Amino acid sequence: MELTFGQAQVYTSARMKDNPALAKLFNKVFGYTNIGNYARFTIFKKLMKEIPLSDKSEILDLGTGYGEYAISLAEANPSAIIHALDIDQERINSVDEALSQAEIRNVRTTSKHLEETAICELDFVFSIDVFEHILPEEMPFSTVREKLKTGGYFMVKIPNKDQSTIFPEKYFEEHQDWLEDEHIGQVYDLAGLKTRFENEGFEIVHASYSDGILSRFAWEMAYLGKKAGTFTQLLTLPFAKALIHLDRLLHSGKKGNAIQVIGKKVHS
Repeated sequence: MELTFGQAQVYTSARMKDNPALAKLFNKVFGYTNIGNYARFTIFKKLMKEIPLSDKSEILDLGTGYGEYAISLAEANPSAIIHALDIDQERINSVDEALSQAEIRNVRTTSKHLEETAICELDFVFSIDVFEHILPEEMPFSTVREKLKTGGYFMVKIPNKDQSTIFPEKYFEEHQDWLEDEHIGQVYDLAGLKTRFENEGFEIVHASYSDGILSRFAWEMAYLGKKAGTFTQLLTLPFAKALIHLDRLLHSGKKGNAIQVIGKKVHS
């Protein structure tokens, strides 16, 4: 299964979808423009090699946002059924529009909480940088376990509670204010997330750090470039992407700004 990423941005980006033809040309020249999402996908693509899925698997993207991971999986595996769930109806509307434009038929969208749906017997559930927005006691680990088949897998990727930075924090005050309001669940280090999985009845099959200092440098460069204007954003884009790929090659895995755990449901 060969995953690709970013094609749906021309349908979901507020700036791009008003002029799809120009957006597609822009995408071909510059590729995906959100460095944070680009970095997340490189990790997701690597982690997917840990998940043994059949061609007809049933998969849930929990907290799908603009549906980019769901769309990537749907395109790579057209025989699978992909559920894209988000409680934000506006985002689901955007996903529905993208699915229609891209003529993708194997994604099912919903804006309900997972426990309110009839979704069940899943082979794989994943949540990429979502749980940090949820209070720990409200994170739906137990609901996911109920919805999985025995032998099914659950992947969670979130920011590490301890973050390393490069440039002075004063350059990112606006972002830090947003994090303080939004990241109410950024409370785990890797050991803590593993323990949460185990306490919820999962067997750990993978646990790792990602996003080392080079990835952080890439994000900070892209953030400052975007604040300086569109031209500077585009100028920094290839350098930031190169740093991310270099980080994936050189990162020791002993620490990082992101953590990810995959658990397996071994008992009903």
